[in-house]
Amino acid sequence: MAYSSVNAEVVTYPGPSGVITSDQYRVKVSQNGVMQDSFVYITHAQWRTNHSKTTSWTTFSFSGCVTVAVTKLQDSFQKCRILPSNYGIAPEINGNIVTFALDRPRKIAVEFDEDITHPMLVFADTLEMDIPDPNNSNVIYFGPGVHDVGEGFSIDEGNTVYLAGGAYVKGQLVTKDASNVIIRGRGVLSGEIFEPRTVHLIDITGWETQNTLIEGITLINAPHYNIQMAGRNNTVRNVKMISWYFSTDGVSTGLDGVVEDCFFKVNDDAIKLYFSNMVVRDCVIWQLENGAPFQISWNMPVDHSGFHVSNCDVIRAEHQWNNDNLAIFDAIHGGSGHMSNYLFEDIRIENANWRLFFITIQPNQFANSEQGLGQISDLTFRNITVDGPMEKPNTIRGQGANHQVYNVTFENVKVNGRYITSTEDGDFEVDPDSTHNIRFVVNRNE
Repeated sequence: MAYSSVNAEVVTYPGPSGVITSDQYRVKVSQNGVMQDSFVYITHAQWRTNHSKTTSWTTFSFSGCVTVAVTKLQDSFQKCRILPSNYGIAPEINGNIVTFALDRPRKIAVEFDEDITHPMLVFADTLEMDIPDPNNSNVIYFGPGVHDVGEGFSIDEGNTVYLAGGAYVKGQLVTKDASNVIIRGRGVLSGEIFEPRTVHLIDITGWETQNTLIEGITLINAPHYNIQMAGRNNTVRNVKMISWYFSTDGVSTGLDGVVEDCFFKVNDDAIKLYFSNMVVRDCVIWQLENGAPFQISWNMPVDHSGFHVSNCDVIRAEHQWNNDNLAIFDAIHGGSGHMSNYLFEDIRIENANWRLFFITIQPNQFANSEQGLGQISDLTFRNITVDGPMEKPNTIRGQGANHQVYNVTFENVKVNGRYITSTEDGDFEVDPDSTHNIRFVVNRNE
């Protein structure tokens, strides 16, 4: 329901009939003295190594300022913090209730006693504009309630799929070589009906695809990729993802893609930086035990360049095994392409203590080694902050003199309160025979 006053409005959404509300949390949202319930969903762990046993979340939309009250229904607690810490949101505790104020849309984790067994996420969205007409022949409209569309629900060129707040759609959305497809709303798309590693939850195929927009919805229980896209000029905006299985990657966009204002709690690479001229900004990432928040390459066979990642928060990385793909910034490039011109800037990392950088060229089980190996060059990591020391050394390594990693600049990279000024200072293992021009720069005062 909606409540509004001058320059302020709150919209909450009904709980879908047949979808069980969380037994862990209750959420209320208040504005100008009016309080509303915000339905709290829950999804359960799907893989034996998942650290969280459930994840609860709620979604509402607003303008102005709101106060959010989260009631913890099970165990008592002593402390609460809200992540990302960068937002500076200070909770107040009164018994089993935590309250905090929001003056802008946010995607946050409300954490109790630093325990991630049953986390609570709050997705506070902007108000929706231009909600499509259900009677429009180019609109596929899913209203509040449960809908089962099964595998391969196809979208035609120029059509809009709208998931209203309170809609809970089970199934897979697909299109191929179609332009101007829109998938949007404030509802939920769930892959719970599929076996693991069978289908991508949203599968946009065909290199003639252009101008796809995915906006506002929440994806849960993906069996494989959350969003796999081909083509160009595709945008993923304000999408929230919660998935559990290995190989539940977040987003791959195709060429000239934009990923902005998204939330990832996924169990493989959150953001695939594979295709030229990709822009990523203003995202929040909770990386589970597998994969990397920022994957630079897994074996691209042709050249790609021009990547810009900015103003992102990694609020947690649950890495614990000595696998090559477990780093915040990762590349295991076994393809023949030259991957170049990456700029990462203003990235904040907390609750991650395994490995920061692993950038390599190496044959691997997923590579087509018959095409030969490529190169990685011209990477800049600027204004990167990490809240604690890492257990594993950073690695930069090519593959011989002809397949190098080169022109890599670390500018104002701060770990555990100290800027990294050299390979030794930053615990880097750099292969001198397959790398060159690895630079460390500090250009501001403590």
